[in-house]
Amino acid sequence: MPTDVQNARWVCLECHWIYDPVRGDPKNGVPAGTPWEKVPDTWRCPECKILKCKKGVFKRLED
Repeated sequence: MPTDVQNARWVCLECHWIYDPVRGDPKNGVPAGTPWEKVPDTWRCPECKILKCKKGVFKRLED
């Protein structure tokens, strides 16, 4: 488990796209430096468009 939860990366289990808080998702309204916990529940994966709030779809990557 990453020691710094703020910088933990998350993977979409539907399409395997990885959310990296260092990069954020500026094209979809999430600025660089935004930790996963601060990404709105209404945000959608840029690859498969699944909602963040759908349970069991996103998993924290273990470093």
